[in-house]
Amino acid sequence: MMNEPSDTFARSAEPHEAQESPTVVEVEREGFSLGRSLRNPRTIISFVLALAIILFIFRGLDINVAQTWSYIRKANGWLFLLGFLVFYATFPIRAFRWRILMKNAGIPVQEGRHSWASMPALLEYLYLSWFANCIVPAKLGDAYRGYLLKHNGGVSFSRTFGTIFTERLLDMIVLFALLVISAWSVFGASLPPNAKWVFALGLVLVIIIVMGLAAMRFLSPFIRRVVPQRVEPMYASFEAGTLGALKPRSFPLLFVLTSLVWLGESLRLFLVIEAMGGLSMRLPSVIFVALMGSLLTTIPATPGGLGVVEGGVTGVLSALFGIAAPVAAAVAVLDRVINYWSIVVGGLIVYVFSKRK
Repeated sequence: MMNEPSDTFARSAEPHEAQESPTVVEVEREGFSLGRSLRNPRTIISFVLALAIILFIFRGLDINVAQTWSYIRKANGWLFLLGFLVFYATFPIRAFRWRILMKNAGIPVQEGRHSWASMPALLEYLYLSWFANCIVPAKLGDAYRGYLLKHNGGVSFSRTFGTIFTERLLDMIVLFALLVISAWSVFGASLPPNAKWVFALGLVLVIIIVMGLAAMRFLSPFIRRVVPQRVEPMYASFEAGTLGALKPRSFPLLFVLTSLVWLGESLRLFLVIEAMGGLSMRLPSVIFVALMGSLLTTIPATPGGLGVVEGGVTGVLSALFGIAAPVAAAVAVLDRVINYWSIVVGGLIVYVFSKRK
């Protein structure tokens, strides 16, 4: 097994820092504490912000809560359940993709059902990390996933975090590409002004990704000289995990798997919209809305994009596609029951009973 090359940086953080504001370093060292996270002022503020955004959207669009609840109650339960199943079918795909990235990065992924890196184990790590991301802001669940692999398999946290970082890079690149294709199919060259800021966000993120990878690839010696000496071994391991995971021979499979993930996310929203009945939206339009909502989850201000995603999806459905605000809000709420609240509830159960946490 691969041991962490250096814990010096983790130890350099003072103990009181973990209580004030959890960081990647603190999660790497101590894991994820549900109680401590929920008591953290930053977490409390992020939930208050999410609630404020939701209230702002409801008031700004003059959404009648009773009407929205009425539309939710009338939704087709079978189509909603099918959307639920489609969403959870993407998790094995994500776990399989992560396994490929780890193998590429030289992490000794063991075979066997009872292995620390078996598919059931990887699914559990993945689900627990999503649960953490739904509870705390700043995507600290990704760091928790690295901790879980280190805790259960003795694998380098930095190298593992590099594979998770690569996974996020693939997600962002494919998501933005599909978003552009769907937007072109729906709007042509006349992109609505309200949607341009979403594309600006995606474009900025993709540019940062490309520049970051280029810097790792071509400026590695310079970066290693300028980073603090105590951090250099961890950075070297992170860089090896990130660049090592991107083996050219696996690109086709990785992009196919990533595309399946995002098409699954789009199909989930399509089924939710169909469950509402009477909404005629073309599939490219649904893909555009679904991917836009997923892009908004990258904003780390609230846990899992809570409030931001609901507001964005409701606003886009209402402003760009002419769907009545109460109906649009009902779609957003039902969709988030699947991809946010079910993870909070299910993740809590897994977290309580997990032997790998």
